[in-house]
Amino acid sequence: MDAFFNSRTVAVVGVSDSPDNLSRSIVQNLHEFSFDGIIYQVGPRGGNAFGRRIHRSVSDIPDAVDLAVVLVPARFVPGVLEECGQKGIRRVIIESAGFGEYGPEGVALQKQVLDIARRHGIRFIGPNGIGVANFKNGLVVPFARLKDVFRRGRVSILSQSGGVGLSYLNVLASENLGVSKFVSIGNKLDINECDLLEYLNGDPETDIIVMYLEGISDGRRLMDIARRTGKPILLHKSNIGSLAREIAQSHTASLSGDDAVVTAALAQVGIARFDDADTLVNYLKILPLPRLRGNRLAIISRSGGHAVMAADACEKSGFELAPFPEEFLRSIEKHFRASVIRLTNPLDLGDLFDFDMYVRIIEQTLRLPQVDGVVFLHTYIAGMEGERSQALFRRIEELTFQVGKPVAICVATDHEELNVLRKTLPHPVFTAVEDVIHALSLVRDFHHDARPEPRMPDWPIDRGTVRAILDRALSENRSLLLPEALAVLRAARIPVADFVEARSRGELEQALAKIDGPAAVKLSSAKLSHKSDLGGVQLNVRAADAPATWEAMAGVARRAGDENFSLVVQPMISSAREVILGIKRDPNFGPVILVGLGGVFVEVFRDAAMRVVPCEEQEIDAMIRSLKSYPLLKGVRGQAPRDVGAIKQALVALGQLAIAFPEISELDVNPLMVFTEGKGAKAVDCRVVLKK
Repeated sequence: MDAFFNSRTVAVVGVSDSPDNLSRSIVQNLHEFSFDGIIYQVGPRGGNAFGRRIHRSVSDIPDAVDLAVVLVPARFVPGVLEECGQKGIRRVIIESAGFGEYGPEGVALQKQVLDIARRHGIRFIGPNGIGVANFKNGLVVPFARLKDVFRRGRVSILSQSGGVGLSYLNVLASENLGVSKFVSIGNKLDINECDLLEYLNGDPETDIIVMYLEGISDGRRLMDIARRTGKPILLHKSNIGSLAREIAQSHTASLSGDDAVVTAALAQVGIARFDDADTLVNYLKILPLPRLRGNRLAIISRSGGHAVMAADACEKSGFELAPFPEEFLRSIEKHFRASVIRLTNPLDLGDLFDFDMYVRIIEQTLRLPQVDGVVFLHTYIAGMEGERSQALFRRIEELTFQVGKPVAICVATDHEELNVLRKTLPHPVFTAVEDVIHALSLVRDFHHDARPEPRMPDWPIDRGTVRAILDRALSENRSLLLPEALAVLRAARIPVADFVEARSRGELEQALAKIDGPAAVKLSSAKLSHKSDLGGVQLNVRAADAPATWEAMAGVARRAGDENFSLVVQPMISSAREVILGIKRDPNFGPVILVGLGGVFVEVFRDAAMRVVPCEEQEIDAMIRSLKSYPLLKGVRGQAPRDVGAIKQALVALGQLAIAFPEISELDVNPLMVFTEGKGAKAVDCRVVLKK
């Protein structure tokens, strides 16, 4: 990948002497950003541009070329790529549009381009992107005209959309946040986001990676790369449609749509997801500071009103205000001109005008063991206190790295002064109280350390029994019937409620007669997916109800076109909390396990959490705890807590099933009846969808 960012000789293909020629803009950008390598201009009509010759073809270039940047009509790209291959150019950026995004003709062109590239060993970025930029060495080749207004820094941008990528560059420029590299991958026909993320992960000039993607090429590889990096990765993932637009065969498929799986996967590997430019700016302003290691903040403010606003924002974001020792407060109070402010946290310095004392107070505050971070709110008139304030901010920044705790600075001053601060301070400042607290909450909840490959906890599964059941169903080109699905759960050591299968009215009568109390009767049919929606589940059935129940169920089966149905009869289970567990096989991220509020209202409340497997036991525990309904499991208003441990064991079993049997496309356990703590749980219904 390095040649795309550090080539010394570049051929720009598509240049003409026309003033509106887009390839000329590529050359102009190279001059604007002082690229000190060699530039060759190529265009079929020849001529001159920027005082240099335009070669009529790549083959006319007399010397070796490291990188070709191609912007010609799509139909000419295969020919240009062939010339590059014969010339020995092995790295190409294709900025032309009109390929797979255009229609069948474009798809055919893409195939040609790929075939030529593979034959010559060419790796390329694009097509349909706007190019690449390395702001440190001036290798800036987007066809969009750029001005060199960018501060050099350590943020790199990887964007599928050129327009969105440029908007992020504008955001960084307006906030004077330093940028290192930029790449627009377009259709990512050859090199994709994972290839470039791997490169940026190892790039010594990149500390923070910002990504915009409309589609993810390889979810498992993306997770693996993110897991191995300690660099913050910030991702804006759009195009959040779901495979569940199709009629889902299971609740799990509906609850774990594409975007829900993406969110879960990113969180598991420490990729921070954002949806707007303000959140991106907050991340980029706060991430360079020392990491926030806890949840206790100190607010220090020159304005009492801003201090109150900060306290409100802390409460909304779940922060605690660290308690200050009494002797600490008294040592500060003696420097005030009058005892008119009651000192606490937030600490109001409205009666103190000694900037050196501000530094001493902030240092003492940082060194308090109960303080994890400081917010300094500084209101000033630039004409009166501008120079002293700028010096103060520099001293605070030195202090925060010296102590190793973050001090986030929020200023209230005029716009002209803010522009000066953005251009001169080594670290950005915030201008809104809510933003600074929000930014701290983002990094509090964002853990981007490298982590080992996860391993599913061990769990014994009778694989032979499961294999026999699946093979039989696959040979008959169907998914599992209810008794088979329940047998799979038993083979996975998930407790299942007792049940009897009835294939006639007489067998139903016998089964009901043996049950002491009411029963649940469920239709088992290869033709039906959601039984309860069509009258295929009847509850509180007694022996006397057998004839009517059989006729009703038979009617449902006949309407579905199934003459080979059976009924599953189970004793009714009461006094249990209903939970749904599930497996889904995502086409990009692979197997996913799910837990949520169960029963007939599962898709009404949509309270569910998921993880890509394999995942560690603590991830499963965190998944359960993240449910909005988790307090119901722990016991509220005098209710006994439920057996959360039994839920965890069942999820471990499903994770092992998902890994061992890729034929399981979707699986629902709905509901799992969870009893009081220590009493376990039982599955009473299960649906398993298979795909070869």
